[in-house]
Amino acid sequence: MTEQLQLQPRLRLLADLVPQGARLADIGTDHGYLPVYLLQRGRIASAIAADIGRAPLDHARRTAEQYGVECGLRFLCCDGLCGISPEDADTVVIAGMGGELIADILSRWDYTENPTVTYLLQPMTRPVHLRQWLYAHRFTLQEERCCRANGKLYSVMRAQYTGCPTEETPTALYYGALDFQNDPLAGDYRAQVLGRLQRRITGLVEAKPTPERDEELTRATNLLLTLR
Repeated sequence: MTEQLQLQPRLRLLADLVPQGARLADIGTDHGYLPVYLLQRGRIASAIAADIGRAPLDHARRTAEQYGVECGLRFLCCDGLCGISPEDADTVVIAGMGGELIADILSRWDYTENPTVTYLLQPMTRPVHLRQWLYAHRFTLQEERCCRANGKLYSVMRAQYTGCPTEETPTALYYGALDFQNDPLAGDYRAQVLGRLQRRITGLVEAKPTPERDEELTRATNLLLTLR
């Protein structure tokens, strides 16, 4: 019997959010763990493992062969979502990269504003930038959950194009759709956000006074008070 692939918490959270029977496109697939895990368990109908580099795709092929799902997985060497259409995938995962890069990948896809596509996005950096991009392009954050990896907290966003505007308040930008009532890590995520902002304020206080510094210090202080 082929052994069952197990996932680390960050990828497991992404897997939990993938709809049953989805046609998945995993962008920046690396070793292909996510699509292989889902195919093994019969959670998805099909999968594309996409990466800009040949080496990661070779790793993904070996993973698929090891766990016996190579027949259900299509390997695609491409830049972002180039070469993929909504007929190929109704669920797009872009994870493990910076929020700016994720936004750039989305901005370059001809089919991004398609309400039938579910996006599962997990930025390692600049989540505020990614949320701002989504709001500006009339996407709605349907759900957001926290995960812990290497001692840091990250969020996984489930987004969909709805054409509906979202007011870009500080809370919407920094906390998105996090559920502070039911997500056991959401409070720690907020503490992490506030801690980074407090360190920014401390650095500004210690910096040489200038009009620009004073303006930035005021903005940062007001933001901290709003987010608490």
